[in-house]
Amino acid sequence: MNEVAPSRYGDVSVPRILVMGVGSSGIQAVACMHELNPELAVVGVDTDTKVLESAALDRIIHIGSVVTNGFSAGGDVELGRQAVEKDSSAIRKQLRQVDLLILVGGLGGGTGSGAIPVITRIAREAGSLVLCMLTLPFKFEGELMAEKSDNALKRIRTHADAIIRIPNEMMVDRTDADLSVEQVFDRSQQLMKDGIFSLWRMLSQNGISRLDFASIHTMLRNCDGFCHFASAEAMGGDRGEMVADAILKHRLLNGGKVLSGAAGIIVSLTGGHDLKLSEVETVMNQLQEKLPKDTWVNFGIALDPMFQNRLSAIVLVAEQWKEPLMDDARSQMGFTFNRRLPIEQGELPLETVGKGRFANLDPTIHDSQDLDMPTYIRREIKLPR
Repeated sequence: MNEVAPSRYGDVSVPRILVMGVGSSGIQAVACMHELNPELAVVGVDTDTKVLESAALDRIIHIGSVVTNGFSAGGDVELGRQAVEKDSSAIRKQLRQVDLLILVGGLGGGTGSGAIPVITRIAREAGSLVLCMLTLPFKFEGELMAEKSDNALKRIRTHADAIIRIPNEMMVDRTDADLSVEQVFDRSQQLMKDGIFSLWRMLSQNGISRLDFASIHTMLRNCDGFCHFASAEAMGGDRGEMVADAILKHRLLNGGKVLSGAAGIIVSLTGGHDLKLSEVETVMNQLQEKLPKDTWVNFGIALDPMFQNRLSAIVLVAEQWKEPLMDDARSQMGFTFNRRLPIEQGELPLETVGKGRFANLDPTIHDSQDLDMPTYIRREIKLPR
C-alpha cells in the first residue's frame, strides 16, 4: 500500500506520520522501529539493493538503479542526489496524505548527504511537515566527511521545518574509553529510535492534557531550523525526581546547558493512572528553573495503563524562536491534518518534475518561499484537466 492511511487512537483522529529511513544507517534505524512497533508507518530508501533486501521492510524504494547499478553511492554526494532525482516520482507517491514526515539518516556519506536534501524539498512541495533526525560523523572520520555533512545540513535546512542533530561525538566521553565501536553506534541508533517513538506516542495517545499536532506545528514553524530532543523514563516512588534529573543531564541537551538558552520547549509526560500531581510538578518545576522567563512552553500529560508505576518525559527544545515573515502555503490554507483529502478525479495532482540542468543550483528563497517552485504548487491551486 503506497499511501499512509489515517490513524485513530480510540475515538481521536491522529496525524498521518511516515518515518523514512534514507541510506544504510537510516534504514537500519527504521527497520528496528518497525520490528518493535508494526503500527508505525516506515519506508526505506537507498541505492544499495543488498541493504534494502536485508532490511526486512514491507515498503522500500530503490533509487538510482540506472545511476549506481544497485550499489551504494560510494560516498559520492552527487551520485546520491542524482539517484533520488531519477526516482523522485516514487518518493512523491509515498508522501501522498502524509501530515508529518520524519526523515532519519546519517550525514557525511553519499546517499544520505545527497538524497535527504532532495527528499525534504519534495516533501515540502507535497505539503508535509518535515522533521529530520540526523546523525553527524565523528571527528576522526576526517574533515572531508565533516564538510559533506555541513553542506548537506545547509541544503536540508532550506526546506525542512526542523532538524534534530545527533553528533556521534556526543555519544562518548572520558569514561567510555573501553566501549566497542558497535556499542557507540548503537547509542546513536537508540537515541533516534527513542525520539521517533516518543513523537509518535506524543501525537497518538489520549490524555487529560494532550499535546496535539498544532503544538508540534507551532514548534516546527518557529524554531528557526534546529531543535533538540531528549527523553527519559523511570519507575518507583521517586520517578519524578529521577526523570527530571535525567533530562537535565541528557547528552543531547549538553548536560542541561541547552535549556538555559531555550526559546521554546514542548514537554510531554506519560504515566499510568497512578500518576500524581506532585510528580508532574517536580518535573515541570525543575525544568522551569533552568528556562528563561520568556520561553514559550507547551506541555501535555498522557495516561497509559502500560505505564503503571512508570513515568516518561519527552522534550523538544528550540534555541531560536523566529516568527515567519509570511505564512507559507500550508498556513494560508489553514493547515491541519484533517484538511487533507484525496485528490478528486478531474484535477491534476500537484506534482513537479526535477529541475534538470538547474538541479545543482541553490533555490531562490524569499519570505520563506521557494520561488523556483511553480506558483500553483506553492499556493496549492488545483488545476482542472
